[in-house]
Amino acid sequence: MRAIFTALFLSLFLLACDRQNSAIPVNKTPGTSEGFVFDDEFGAAPATDSLLRVHSRIVGTSPDGSEADLFLTFTLDPYIRNALTASSYVQFDYVVQGNENRLLGRQKINDELGGSLEVSVPTQDDTGKLVASVGGLLPDVIENQSTLVTQMPAILKRETTELSRVAQVQAELVDGSYESQIINGRRVHRFAIKVTDPTASPISELLDGTQDPAKLNYSISGLEQNASAHFTALENDIVDNESPVTVSFTEHPLAVYLVIDTSKSIVDSRQVHHLTSAVSNSVIALTQNANFDYRVFNGQVMRIGGLRELDFDSGDSSATALYYALDTALSDIENFGSISQDKVVMVFTDGRDLASRNHYPGFIDNEQVHEHIVQRVDQVRKAQKSTLGRQLDVYTIGFYDEASGLDVSEEVKKLDKISAVGGTEQSYNNFNAQDIDDAFAAVVHNIRGVYYLQYSSQQTPDNNKLELLVNVNGHEARVQLPTEYQSTKD
Repeated sequence: MRAIFTALFLSLFLLACDRQNSAIPVNKTPGTSEGFVFDDEFGAAPATDSLLRVHSRIVGTSPDGSEADLFLTFTLDPYIRNALTASSYVQFDYVVQGNENRLLGRQKINDELGGSLEVSVPTQDDTGKLVASVGGLLPDVIENQSTLVTQMPAILKRETTELSRVAQVQAELVDGSYESQIINGRRVHRFAIKVTDPTASPISELLDGTQDPAKLNYSISGLEQNASAHFTALENDIVDNESPVTVSFTEHPLAVYLVIDTSKSIVDSRQVHHLTSAVSNSVIALTQNANFDYRVFNGQVMRIGGLRELDFDSGDSSATALYYALDTALSDIENFGSISQDKVVMVFTDGRDLASRNHYPGFIDNEQVHEHIVQRVDQVRKAQKSTLGRQLDVYTIGFYDEASGLDVSEEVKKLDKISAVGGTEQSYNNFNAQDIDDAFAAVVHNIRGVYYLQYSSQQTPDNNKLELLVNVNGHEARVQLPTEYQSTKD
């Protein structure tokens, strides 16, 4: 029924836009993606009977991730040529049921029957659709008007855990996250819980085969979509139905520091668009519960306002100052970081750091700089915990082309050392040139597996026994919260 309503809705707006042609999207596969065939970069079924084919690629986001920039390319079947006029065009609209349609842009159809344009769309409306349609054609030439429309999701977001496949659940309280206070006559308990499935296989088979899934401890993400079904508070062994546990990401937004390698080797390996897409998708996935800090590095380090300012070094004098770039992020966390936010640092590189020593004249070689950074990560992480009670996690992501001549295993070991003291066990590395996105997806998956929860109790004493019951796919885990009851018991 919903698919029928969508089709009718789209046909009405297209008719209003173009009196010569109106079209109704074809319902090809009922029960899947609202029944429409999507033709886009994400591998969905191709619209084989459509005269209009569209490819969509994310090339950037607004600084807060609320808007994404898409690079759209389209091609038309030669069959359409007999219907073309001097004013024929392809039109792109952003469509949300119940809202006014937004015209994103039009492109005149050229002799090559193809073209491209860049548009910006919101990222936080899961129902948003990108609709491409052909207008300005000669009437009565193409009988099946439905072949002149292609529809796809405006933003295809990072997948969350398929909960039906969860085979075991573990839950642990994030150190130092528990706090409680009386607000409006109720005791409000706030805390962060990490939920994992220790039996889960790697996010992607393309991740480095030497990585141990048990160490990476794959998080279960997506539980916030139905929090009351997955999280239950037991206070003195009783469930208070009037006091559900809620997910409160906005109460505790993460501070996410993105440290991105923009050296010439990224350009040479033709990975620029894969990297920009991967980082953009990561920002979109985290935007509801994070604030972002952006910095890029080659031989130098530069702060940028957002991914729209991302630029890559193509000069022959390009270099890689990974350790120094990470150090600048750590310094900002120390000196300017929020006292009320947990922090996440995501570092990406594809090369060997031979330039950081230029910024540390007191060191003998770059190996000393590496050891210095390992110590810095350890020191800053411990200081965040002891001084502020806040978590700092450092994720390292490596992309290495084995044909580049690098000693890949040695570079991975260096990233692993940083990750080990950064609280994330080991680095996330990808050796497949076409799927750099998978390593970022794995990191985002684990970040989203930490839930900032709130339980507002009718009972104000601070010495009640309080447990959290986590239930996913029939599997349960319990976490006892450190109330005064727990302190007394210890």
